[in-house]
Amino acid sequence: MNNSPRVTSESWHSLFSPATVAVIGASNTQGSWGNNAMRGLLNVKSRRIYPVNPSSPEVVGVKAYRSVTDIPDTIDLAVIVVAEKIVPSVMRECVAKGVKTAIIITSGFGEMGEEGRQLEREVADIAREGGIHFIGPNSMGHADTGTQLSTFGQFGKMPKGEVAVLAQSGSTCLKIVRSLAETGIALSKYISTGNEADLITEDYLEYLADDEDTKIIALYLEGLRDGRRFFNLAKKITPRKPIVVVKVGGTEESARAVMSHTGALAGADAVYTAAFKQSGVIRVEDDDELCDVVYALLNSPLPRGSRTGILSIGGGPGALAAEACEKEGLAIGKLEPSTVTKLDGLLSSRWPRRNPVDMAGPSAAEMSVVTNLLSVMMEDKNLDFIFLLAPIIMDKSLLAGRLGLNPEGIKAYRAKEEKNIGLIREKVEQYEKPVVMMWQWRGFSDPEVTTLFRKGKFIVCANARRAARVMHYLVWYRNYLDVVAGK
Repeated sequence: MNNSPRVTSESWHSLFSPATVAVIGASNTQGSWGNNAMRGLLNVKSRRIYPVNPSSPEVVGVKAYRSVTDIPDTIDLAVIVVAEKIVPSVMRECVAKGVKTAIIITSGFGEMGEEGRQLEREVADIAREGGIHFIGPNSMGHADTGTQLSTFGQFGKMPKGEVAVLAQSGSTCLKIVRSLAETGIALSKYISTGNEADLITEDYLEYLADDEDTKIIALYLEGLRDGRRFFNLAKKITPRKPIVVVKVGGTEESARAVMSHTGALAGADAVYTAAFKQSGVIRVEDDDELCDVVYALLNSPLPRGSRTGILSIGGGPGALAAEACEKEGLAIGKLEPSTVTKLDGLLSSRWPRRNPVDMAGPSAAEMSVVTNLLSVMMEDKNLDFIFLLAPIIMDKSLLAGRLGLNPEGIKAYRAKEEKNIGLIREKVEQYEKPVVMMWQWRGFSDPEVTTLFRKGKFIVCANARRAARVMHYLVWYRNYLDVVAGK
């Protein structure tokens, strides 16, 4: 995106697809960063891993070296996990060795006050003079699922995906990664950017803009080093790749916490909000909303407008959903006369003949009935998306207890449900209208049931408020894209 990027493609290749890695501070102590990093990196047999530990002849069965300069091979990436006081001398050795890139896991730098900031500047100066780009310090690691590289200390194969996660907090990065994984979302890359003494969020954003493996960018931000560059990049990226951001530091106490955490300046929150809107960045309130929105963007079409159709097993849940939608600026669509006529043929005479549609009768287990009702509502030109509030699918315990089904009966029952969900998915794709599923009880149902719904490209939320928030963001993003496209 930039004719002369600050970071070369060769440096990015060394960071995310290194042929050789030195773990400086590698350890045989289980649970330590130096041990976890070694074991995780050894997952890929074709990658040459060199532990550096002056006190041990081997680490996890691999020959160790006293210094990175003793390694008889070129080094693409150095993983630095030594005490902060010796990081400058280690970086000097990396420069002498000709190491191409590095990641500094070690903390105790700019986040600790002026003495730490001086130490951080010293390390950055040494690296800059030696031509080494690095992540961190105070990073929890980085990963590329395409090349199966991870300095997070993960073990086992990582599924390849299309979402990149950037976070200026190691623990938050890990939480987002795990939360997305729990919803079945695989990632392309994830980076705990740490204190950003060298590589900054804007550098990563520029790289991810042209990364073919990444379709959506999810960010946790505490502050920006180069705000103008960030927003200029975002303007170019968001029309083709959504950017979803959690930005903290908007209150006095949170801004103080940000400064003590990574040393970043939080900045004026109103300025960030306005700039995000102008550049098409979807700003969410917390990491739960971020995961909800990322899932929706990845698995559902964008709504064409803000008109909601609500299909509910009862009047109360429908009223709660309608209120949640209106509070988020979403409209409750008026049913077309033809829709009312069609629903008359499917529902009892007790249904209210308006939106929200109260099913007022069909059993929660009658998935075929709900499939037909959804199909009718999705054909309505006055509705842009549908909220579905019904405990339609029962978990295994209910199927066994209430219906008396044995394991084979449960399997056959599930097969029928999957068929109906497949029909709904076809309608979602045909009409390009999202279906948002909510449970009537607190939280989600069992994982098997939730997974079953997600196969149908449903957006699954725990309650109406979260569902309405997700649709608010998707409607806003669709409107932004229409403006950019001149519609």
